Amino acid sequence: MTTPVALDVYRKITPVKQTKTFRVKARRPGAYEKLSLRTVQAELLGALESAIDQALDHQAPSLFAQETKHEKARIVVGFSGGRDSVALLHAVMLLAAKRHSPIEAVWAVHIHHALSPNANRWARFCRQMAADLGVPFKVIHVMVKSKGDGVEAAARKARYDALMRAAKSFDANMVMTAHHEDDRLETFLIQWMRGAGVDGLATFPLVREEQGIELVRPWFNIPRAALERFLALKELTWVDDESNDDVSYLRNAIRHNVLPAMDEARLGFRQAAARSVELVAETSELLREVAQEDLQKVLVTPQALSIAKLMALSAPRQALVLRAWIESFGVAAPSKAKLEEALRQARETHQDTKLTFHLGNHEMKRHGANLVMRKAQAVKKDTTRFETLAWRGEGEYPVASWSGVFKITLCAEHEEGIPEDVLATGTLEVRPRQGGETLRINRKRPRKHLKYWYQELQIAEFDRQNLPLLWCDDELLHAASLGSEVRMMVPADEAERRYRIEWQPDDTLLSLMQMG
Repeated sequence: MTTPVALDVYRKITPVKQTKTFRVKARRPGAYEKLSLRTVQAELLGALESAIDQALDHQAPSLFAQETKHEKARIVVGFSGGRDSVALLHAVMLLAAKRHSPIEAVWAVHIHHALSPNANRWARFCRQMAADLGVPFKVIHVMVKSKGDGVEAAARKARYDALMRAAKSFDANMVMTAHHEDDRLETFLIQWMRGAGVDGLATFPLVREEQGIELVRPWFNIPRAALERFLALKELTWVDDESNDDVSYLRNAIRHNVLPAMDEARLGFRQAAARSVELVAETSELLREVAQEDLQKVLVTPQALSIAKLMALSAPRQALVLRAWIESFGVAAPSKAKLEEALRQARETHQDTKLTFHLGNHEMKRHGANLVMRKAQAVKKDTTRFETLAWRGEGEYPVASWSGVFKITLCAEHEEGIPEDVLATGTLEVRPRQGGETLRINRKRPRKHLKYWYQELQIAEFDRQNLPLLWCDDELLHAASLGSEVRMMVPADEAERRYRIEWQPDDTLLSLMQMG
């Protein structure tokens, strides 16, 4: 692991203070061209320090963080070599060199996408600049696989995944990127054109946790003009990605064609638009808080929520709550149409209806009066799940294809059970349910179809596929989680050796049965 730069040996522990986002003084277009290095540098470093303070507060472990917060920033800087990241890395090192700096260590990480013929040259440029600044440097090569979201989205995902892995390997507590106010405005317009809701229109926040690491964008309310002035006054160089001029990419088209036209139509619109984006972001945060409060009222367990309580909310709040619940599992929220369809089906179906929505690697299903969330399971074809058991007396009989065991034990002195001669002379076979099977599990009640017993015992439809049936020749002897066929059982005075059968899944497959 690369050794971090020792930026500040002595540290004084200070109480955590309430921080606010650093606000840049509103300036007219072109005003940055007249600013001194001292002024523009003060703005950039002020925003940087404020962002670090918020990121450290965000990861504070408890309400008593003022007693425990003593960790400084250990920063991985996403370093592409472009103008914005060059400005960021230099500013971070300026702040790191200050007395009582909040920064303990810095690494520069360059993500090599291999999408440009100039990619190797950019990596060499970044390595040299990091060496000049005395910053530990790492190049990470990634494979960009575009499936359906486009090259831009695929490259972005690969880039952030690599940065987070690097941060974990360095034991860093934050990843920092150079996104600024103009980037935020471009993102807003892209999301608006895609018909996004308030979460999408809110663009990106100052600090957000990503894979257990704080993702920090310290200049999200700093205009590009400020960075350009800083670079010019410091006489810094950078590399230009030729793809940034390709207007076939939506972001580039907005940057080169749309925003200049809007500048011409209304002077100073960017400042006003930035305020609107900030208001949308505040609204998004408020709605998230409301959704979390409502979610606590409708939850049965973290994996289940009450449909009745959900439907008692207004339609917009139902959607907010369901989206928040889905996101709590680390699953991307579905589209508005899919969310509305899920709510419609939950509202209009009855308790034993098969209702399943696939969400990434999870499934949202109906279980009685609740909606439940669980990891999607690959179900083996029932035709492969036939197993023959060789009788060997009392003990456990593993059934590999069903992920569990049948436990067969001797009955107590006065307990009725299945006589040994039935188990020893018949052919014991484990089979999947085919439909139409009946069972009598209580002498005072008639034989009924398994579906009836499953419903009565509130065994979810989607769990039934994991419940094997134990047959003896052509007689259904035992149904997992329901019980044994009472017609096959005899009292103590009719057989000396009688057995009780129980099904025990290996991985708590039936845990959902215990919910409300």
